Amino acid sequence: MDIAVVNTWLITFQGKNLGIIENGALGVENGKISYVGSMEGFNYKKADIVIDATNHVTMPGLINAHTHTALTLLRGGAQDMPEIEWMNKGLLPLAMHMTPEDFVLGSKLGVLEGLKTGTTTFAEYTVNVTDTVENLYLPLGIRIVATEMINEVGYSRAPLKPTDLYEFDHSKGENELKRANELFRKFRSQEMVSCMYGPQALDMISLDLLKTIKEQAIEQNAKIHMHVAQGERERLQITGRYGKNKSTVKVLHKNGMLGSFLLAAHCHDTDEKERELMAKEKVSMVVCPSAIAMIDGIVPPVGHYIEIGGDAGLGTDQAPGPGHHNLFQEMRTASILTKTLHRDPTALPAWKALQLATIGGAKTLGIDKKVGTLEVGKQADIITINLGYLHLTPIVAQPFKNFIPNLVHSTNGTEVDNVIINGKVIMRESKFLDIDEQTIIKEANIRAKRIFESATEDWKKANSKLVKDVQNGWL
Repeated sequence: MDIAVVNTWLITFQGKNLGIIENGALGVENGKISYVGSMEGFNYKKADIVIDATNHVTMPGLINAHTHTALTLLRGGAQDMPEIEWMNKGLLPLAMHMTPEDFVLGSKLGVLEGLKTGTTTFAEYTVNVTDTVENLYLPLGIRIVATEMINEVGYSRAPLKPTDLYEFDHSKGENELKRANELFRKFRSQEMVSCMYGPQALDMISLDLLKTIKEQAIEQNAKIHMHVAQGERERLQITGRYGKNKSTVKVLHKNGMLGSFLLAAHCHDTDEKERELMAKEKVSMVVCPSAIAMIDGIVPPVGHYIEIGGDAGLGTDQAPGPGHHNLFQEMRTASILTKTLHRDPTALPAWKALQLATIGGAKTLGIDKKVGTLEVGKQADIITINLGYLHLTPIVAQPFKNFIPNLVHSTNGTEVDNVIINGKVIMRESKFLDIDEQTIIKEANIRAKRIFESATEDWKKANSKLVKDVQNGWL
């Protein structure tokens, strides 16, 4: 046995509930889980590594089903702005000044934050994602669902009015599709890499190219990961291009773009009938509550989607705006905002929030046969959470286990002390084994300072609300 985790509370996520085992143990051999069960009769004396997880919860690693970690160097750069301005006037003037090396370093920063707070799989959605796979994920042994972003619009959109339709550059879209196909060619056989196609959004891509992407995704037996119905900015583009009574979901449905092949991100500008249609067509949904609340002032409709039988997962989106890549924060935010939206304190209880961040995310990404539960034969992506903190005390098991709601509503992620991915220990007792965290932090600060300084004039010309806030002395 390579690794044994002993004397722990196991949350296996097997069965229809959480599959909790008291005084449990877990064994790992050759990158896979070899034992899940009680300590009684568990022979672990010859294990190479023994982790005593007394007063700990041991559970599957968290799955970030939608993230743009490359933008982490812009953390704090686009917040408290109108949604209609956020992308074109807030984010883009800064992002245009990032180099490919900046994107990779931003991803390192965001991924390390995620790792430290228990994420073991990242659905990374970015341009030139191959570089990120080769320079970050594979060297560090981190599981990735890589999505190459594809769109047909340029980056100089700040001068446009919200109702000005984006001009499509078809050659740009075709080149980005070629990069996506190259992604599949290079990594399809890699154990640690899964691939998806990433048409950015319906307002940023032509229907002809979108249909071509669907054909190639089906041929590759892969999913399409797409931003769907993101808010007012997208809605104005869709109604301007397709007609005043049209919506993203209606256009996608009419053109055969709803199905089990589609992973739809955000979806906060959908109505109940549209979500019922999506669930009927087996579309998966991934929501990023902190990002959408911060950028749009809206609660993603994950509670309703689960109620009607849809599959859903959680993501962190990007750091500019919401500010983090921490799925424990997302679980809490999702639960609280859903209760508020439905005016129902029983909506999205803690156990369902935990499922969203584990087996739910695995299902949406199509990797649930590999990860998402603690089962013999699955890949050993495992985290332990130390319950011995003031804010997680007391630990009670009878008449019910109070640490289940506490994991969602009291945990901040820093309690994760061991992270194992594919049977390899990445973090032990809250310290990375092969990653120089401080060097990355130092370099990130240097590069971010250069980006922000270089972008100053373009950022000012965009004349967003945030620019006015700075002029008024608030930042």
